[in-house]
Amino acid sequence: MGDSGYFSEDNLVKAIYTAWNIEAELYLLNKGLRKIDWNSKENPFTKQSKIVFSSMDGNEFNSDVLKEFGYRMEDGEELRDIVDIKTGKIIRYDWSEVKQLI
Repeated sequence: MGDSGYFSEDNLVKAIYTAWNIEAELYLLNKGLRKIDWNSKENPFTKQSKIVFSSMDGNEFNSDVLKEFGYRMEDGEELRDIVDIKTGKIIRYDWSEVKQLI
């Protein structure tokens, strides 16, 4: 807790699951930014990015911020699911590449 950082990821669902796994908030950098200015006197997250997922907030909050990307969150059988709004399909992430690192 209390650490901040960033990583580059083109796959939003993978980024959400990664942030969820480490119980972090996920922010999308504003267009043209390559990294956060941690030395800024203002909160760097409010001016340089927008939140797209919060592991500590519920389905309603996350659905609101994910709506523009075509996703929502809802309770699943064991955990929450990411659902494609148009198709109703549950979007899962294949963790096999992570397992290969072990």
